[in-house]
Amino acid sequence: MVELLQGYVSRRYYLCRDTVPGRYPVGMATGSGIAGGIDEMRNGMIEVASVIVGQVEQAVDAWETRDTALARAVIAGDDDVDARCAGLERLAFDLVLLQAPKAHDLRLIHSGLIISVALERVGDLAVAIARRVEALEPSTPVPTVDALIKRMEPRAIGALSQAVQAFAREDTGLAIVARSDARSVQDLLEEVMAAASRKQLDDNSASWLANAVLLARHLERVANNAAEISGRVRFVAEGGDPI
Repeated sequence: MVELLQGYVSRRYYLCRDTVPGRYPVGMATGSGIAGGIDEMRNGMIEVASVIVGQVEQAVDAWETRDTALARAVIAGDDDVDARCAGLERLAFDLVLLQAPKAHDLRLIHSGLIISVALERVGDLAVAIARRVEALEPSTPVPTVDALIKRMEPRAIGALSQAVQAFAREDTGLAIVARSDARSVQDLLEEVMAAASRKQLDDNSASWLANAVLLARHLERVANNAAEISGRVRFVAEGGDPI
């Protein structure tokens, strides 16, 4: 059963939840209370990630179009992101305190707390990208750097989407793909830095290039958090070392 999330703001990345009550194999959960709580946490994680992926996507769109109104909307939406992440953390603590989870369930809750923090960091990065739009003065893009950033954007956002989906499904194969895509963003950042260093600054491009380099760093950090999320999947699914 795959249920597409309603109200997901992204137009390009579709996170879905395929976790339903009673999905656990016999012996995995300690009772209906923990099973229901784990389902709630999984689905809540997908919903929070949907909002955050949308925030990053909108921040990137604001940069590409120099839409300061859209950038301000991203900044204004950060309080909602923080509240959602805090709610996930409270749920995880309640499950540990009230349900005494064991084995798989405890690994999932522990990782869920780590991932909640990672998602909140990504929400902050969306705000940081939006602030680059606000700081941008009239200037001309540098074509080589602009082309590299346009390659970074979908890879970083796509890696984050895949990483969260891999966690929800406990899909180690998808997690490996997400981690590989995330690492490729770091390579692109290095190319951005090299291209920027070769550019002779002038008044027409200085503001754009300075903010573009910061944007590229923010996108690399989005991908880095995606790698951290995907790295937890094997630990949750199999009890093995993180990927």
